Amino acid sequence: MRLGLYLAVFFLTLMSGGAIANESLNGQSSPTFREFEATYNASTMGMALDLKRTLTKEEDVYTLSSRGKNILINMTESAAFRISEGRVEGIRFDSKVKSLKTTKRSVRFNRADGVIDSMKRGDWTQHEWAPHILDRFSQQQQLRLTLMSSEEPPQTLSFTVVDGPKVSEKRWERAPDEVIQTPMGAIDTVKYNAVHSNPSKRASEIWLAPKLDFLMIKTVHVERSSTITVGLKDLAWLDEKPSD
Repeated sequence: MRLGLYLAVFFLTLMSGGAIANESLNGQSSPTFREFEATYNASTMGMALDLKRTLTKEEDVYTLSSRGKNILINMTESAAFRISEGRVEGIRFDSKVKSLKTTKRSVRFNRADGVIDSMKRGDWTQHEWAPHILDRFSQQQQLRLTLMSSEEPPQTLSFTVVDGPKVSEKRWERAPDEVIQTPMGAIDTVKYNAVHSNPSKRASEIWLAPKLDFLMIKTVHVERSSTITVGLKDLAWLDEKPSD
């Protein structure tokens, strides 16, 4: 039964996570994202869960969604955002994780009124809107956007995320690049380690593929002596034409 609890914690703290650079993109035109569908396998303590993640676009709005289910856990997350002035700008975020209990999170970004409404544990909190604040799910797309716009992956990445009553800053440090073995073959990756206040009890690593527009290939998260690993199983670019 613990798989659901650990996965819920993990995905609400890291899976969405990557990092966003708070610096501007130096006036350069921002790249755009390709639509995709990917499957990841999450495993801990000998148990596993497949997660299907998709990114689609309609007009100028991207929708990122993720869904996974087994006998212990049912997870759905979605985020809508657009790219504005070289940044990922959040529109809305919803998360529902059903395990021993149901956990919900929501964020509503209202740029016109200058506020962000964020819900956690049933309580709504209002924050002042700012262009660099993101929800927990779409922040990984900002990480991708930052890396796609950089000549060289930065040594340090920082991001600001809203989660219920808290708006906090996270930092990631670049580690040596690695080649990751996947069901799709060997993939060259850029690696980052999270900077935690208590690294002896909590550690997070993320690997991203430059040749796949910096999609996440693997993450490892250690929380209270339990290790959760998430790895890419397959990937399809939705804008590619089928071969004859």
